Amino acid sequence: MGTDDLFHKRKATKVTQLQRAKESRKPYDKVLIVCEGEKTEPHYLTALRDYLKLSQANIKIDPNSDSSPTSVVKYAKDLIRDSPKDPYDHVFCVIDRDRHTDFDTAMAQIDGYKNKDTKLHAIVSNPCFEFWILLHYNYTTKLFGVGGDSPCEDLIKNDLKVFINDYAKGDKTIMPPIIASGLGMAVANAKRANVTAKRNGTDNPTTQMDELVDYLKGLKGKK
Repeated sequence: MGTDDLFHKRKATKVTQLQRAKESRKPYDKVLIVCEGEKTEPHYLTALRDYLKLSQANIKIDPNSDSSPTSVVKYAKDLIRDSPKDPYDHVFCVIDRDRHTDFDTAMAQIDGYKNKDTKLHAIVSNPCFEFWILLHYNYTTKLFGVGGDSPCEDLIKNDLKVFINDYAKGDKTIMPPIIASGLGMAVANAKRANVTAKRNGTDNPTTQMDELVDYLKGLKGKK
């Protein structure tokens, strides 16, 4: 094969690859999910996106190295600002309530955010994201953190590890089977727990992850 033929073949291959990448965007919302931490939440959310067979070009998951709620919100706003020509339709901030002193400030920032192209949402778990994972196995309205441990430490040590004995935040291999076997139960348990918490005038424990799952599951029906 001559040099010119090889050049044209490589160029054609590159064009084809670019076309495929461009075509990978599906005709539903462009979504950004920003989460605190770089382990549990992004591992779970990536596995969830794959389980629901949603396009990576539509659903971007971006962890923030700082776990404070206001840092997550700031990072989300920065990413929105950096994508003006191809804006996100919805941006979700996945946040733990835990004992963060800046939680109320972060919620006010989300509530007050105005953008003509992008809607900003909070997806809060109280005390933490692991409550959502626990709901894949068990329904509970236990009040966490009444002893010496933090609420999240209490949940992981005394409840979640009953079902996942070797649970570790950095282990992404456990997420696909957790989702495959328990997602429906988790959604049902979350809705039930949230109703109970509201009736009792509390938000511990609660999670809004069921709302995010419902939204993502409905995306393929949107045109």
